[in-house]
Amino acid sequence: MIITKDTFQLAASYTIGSYLLPGEPIEKLSNFADSKIKVNINSCSNIIKGIKDGSYDLGLIENPVFDKELIYHDWIENEMVFCSKTELPHFINEKNLSNYQLICREESSDTRLLIGDFFKKFGISHKSFKSLKEINNTTAALQSVKWSKVSQTNPTLTVISKLAIKDEIERKELFVSRFEQQTMQHRYYIVHTMDKTSEPIVKLLLTQLKKQVL
Repeated sequence: MIITKDTFQLAASYTIGSYLLPGEPIEKLSNFADSKIKVNINSCSNIIKGIKDGSYDLGLIENPVFDKELIYHDWIENEMVFCSKTELPHFINEKNLSNYQLICREESSDTRLLIGDFFKKFGISHKSFKSLKEINNTTAALQSVKWSKVSQTNPTLTVISKLAIKDEIERKELFVSRFEQQTMQHRYYIVHTMDKTSEPIVKLLLTQLKKQVL
């Protein structure tokens, strides 16, 4: 065990910090390191800046914002899915996107850019849907879906990490669908500066994060 007087500054992107770490996962990390850990939720680009200027000791990011001065570790393979309060078909294709009302993140968000890049591969965009409503955080988008009306003709949906809604899926409170042409797979990363590589607490947390199933 490692005892440290200072609080360990862990930065996490919105989805990771709001849905994957709270509760048992962060308690396990704190107990394992025998240290107080503060989770700072921020955008991936701001996490990279904070890692470089020393504000954060370790970062967990969901979008590949790479910087050659930093060290990156592959962490979790994630899948983005369409989710709705209405039961959806197993697959959604570009021809029936106009049936769906999409709740999405604002244009400047990392998540919006990630999904937008995926859509571009197939010649579609967020505007391909029946209607579009922008929300400035993942929690608000998810709550908007949960409070939406069940509709078989024009369901309301959003695109979100499957890991973030695994409990709702199991309880059949939310239903998921995938894009017919290709699944939206991407990887989460752990990032830190070169000088943190030799720090015992960083080594411990890296080990625990890599083997901890979220």
